[in-house]
Amino acid sequence: MNTKKILGIFICMLVLTMIPVTAGATTQPEPESSDIGWTTIQGFLLTAARPINGGALLEFRCLFVHYIAQGLGQRTTGFRYGGQLMVIPNTFRGVLMPHMVLGYCIGQLEI
Repeated sequence: MNTKKILGIFICMLVLTMIPVTAGATTQPEPESSDIGWTTIQGFLLTAARPINGGALLEFRCLFVHYIAQGLGQRTTGFRYGGQLMVIPNTFRGVLMPHMVLGYCIGQLEI
């Protein structure tokens, strides 16, 4: 084969591989946390829940709160009391009143 034809084919292949890259087709999505497990929360609050981090999280101080975090292979249980701070995601499902919490979150919380 002619050297110019081989060079032309090589350049065409380079151009064809650059089209998806310039269009952004090869960008990877942001990594997300796994939705394996759940966390149940129940108890009484000292302060009403307020949004933080642009509304992605809810923060409140606990009077006496019991939580159970169930993951893939481990289970963590515990209490928060005496004004300790607790942060939960805004995907919380359940009752979240100014002085009472009762519900669950998908995914295991980092407690």
